[in-house]
Amino acid sequence: MQNNSSTQPFPLTLLLARDSFDNNSSNPIGRRSAGSSFLDAYLQFGGNDNHSIVVPTIDDSTWFQERAKTANSDAATKSTGLRNWGIAAKETGTFHLPDPNVAQWAWKRMPYGDGSISLLGIIHTLSANSVQKVLSEFSSAPIRPWDALVCTSTAGKKVVEGFLERQENYLRWRHGAVNFERPQLPIIPLGIDPSMWTTPEEPRSRKQRCRKELNLPQESRLVLVAGRLDFFTKFQPDPLLRALETLRSSNPELELVIYGEALNDEQLNKWKRGAMQLAPSVPIHWFQGKNREISAALRWASDIFVSLADNPQETFGITPLEAMASGLPCLVSDWDGYRDTVIQDGESEEPTGIRIPTRMVQGLGTLESISCLNGVLGDRPAIGLLSQGIAVDPECLQQGLKQLLDDEPLRTALGEAGQRRVNRLYDWKVVIEQWRELIKNLTERREAAQASGLTIQPQLPPCRPNISTAFGCFATEVMDRDWDPSPPSKEEESDRLNNPFQDWDQSLLQSDGPRRRGWWLKQGLVKP
Repeated sequence: MQNNSSTQPFPLTLLLARDSFDNNSSNPIGRRSAGSSFLDAYLQFGGNDNHSIVVPTIDDSTWFQERAKTANSDAATKSTGLRNWGIAAKETGTFHLPDPNVAQWAWKRMPYGDGSISLLGIIHTLSANSVQKVLSEFSSAPIRPWDALVCTSTAGKKVVEGFLERQENYLRWRHGAVNFERPQLPIIPLGIDPSMWTTPEEPRSRKQRCRKELNLPQESRLVLVAGRLDFFTKFQPDPLLRALETLRSSNPELELVIYGEALNDEQLNKWKRGAMQLAPSVPIHWFQGKNREISAALRWASDIFVSLADNPQETFGITPLEAMASGLPCLVSDWDGYRDTVIQDGESEEPTGIRIPTRMVQGLGTLESISCLNGVLGDRPAIGLLSQGIAVDPECLQQGLKQLLDDEPLRTALGEAGQRRVNRLYDWKVVIEQWRELIKNLTERREAAQASGLTIQPQLPPCRPNISTAFGCFATEVMDRDWDPSPPSKEEESDRLNNPFQDWDQSLLQSDGPRRRGWWLKQGLVKP
């Protein structure tokens, strides 16, 4: 596949760790799926023949180059190790992180000067302890206005702003702080490739074909649930199963399709036992989520897509986009990014589905937060406990399901509108241009700050000074920086290195700095 972009290249250096971009089929995780999809879009639509990446290992570099060649046979890659990341980032001007750790890298940027690099992160889940700690560090880190944290949804941005505001308020109270700089917080959605979810076939005949291939009944009305099967961190299926069981009596053709991967066999067994108990009359068709080749066909075979996220782990949600691109009407919870992607009747744009109201009680999560702070509760069980207190309106859920089950023209209209919406707003070739515009904006901000003298010169951060600054008080005397004795001969140096206590440090002789001069003193080769 050749590069399809005719626009200017991305001035971007990627922090390329495979864990963020390689969507392992045996363990599908949302952030990896999003990262993999972004990487494909960057390679296909970014316009770069030459790629700049920073890699933890050589294997990561090889993996990226093979993937880049798949998108563009002329692609070339310049790989840099983590040690010299700033050199690579300065050459392009923008350093992309596949996570929200902008504060951490802002400190690492200081030796290169903060006006030389824009840092560009992105949010995924915001509920993890580690991520919340990262956000709390923004207010005291050397983050500048030419940095950015991409927020994938309106709700996600509000969450980030809330963390920043609370930390800033604390610092105002505790230390009298008055000046805070935030990164840019643009809302840029995740994207998909719509061509993966459509064919030139007539939808009805395609549905019949896919049902035959998947051994699904031709005359049934199939409700599809797709995604990770985890009632701790995705959604609690109890309300959906109860609603389907109630509706089954008046809709005997109603059946459920579940396509996903559970965390382990124990959780999958609980899903199956729970479904049997709560919806005993509803036929259920189970498909493994790691079986990706049937992903599109299952959507084409179905009538309604349902996703009822009810916990803080979800931030954007890619599955409704895939459903809309496939021509399915969406019945989703009115939650996080779903509120951006799925439009319902009465809103300013044409509807693509129905959103079910969600509710929680003020104070939810206090005990869980204390337990997480104390280290006695992990993220996953904490999220599971919280989701128990977040309600997806059961009455509205049942009404929404009934409305879609009973109205085929409505299902068709919503599905077609969903396809138009995805093509217009969530096709990666459209979304990637928002990234391009963001990088251009950050570059302009950075260059303007440099011209106005608002950047700081290269220096070590206060949390990691050199040893003479941090621990010079330990020594009897700290020699002046300009102290430059006559060096010993190379033979003398080599002789002093020739013992088991010294020969491990061959790099010593590759530098003419303070460490080598101090070693001369240690060996008695020069006088103070």
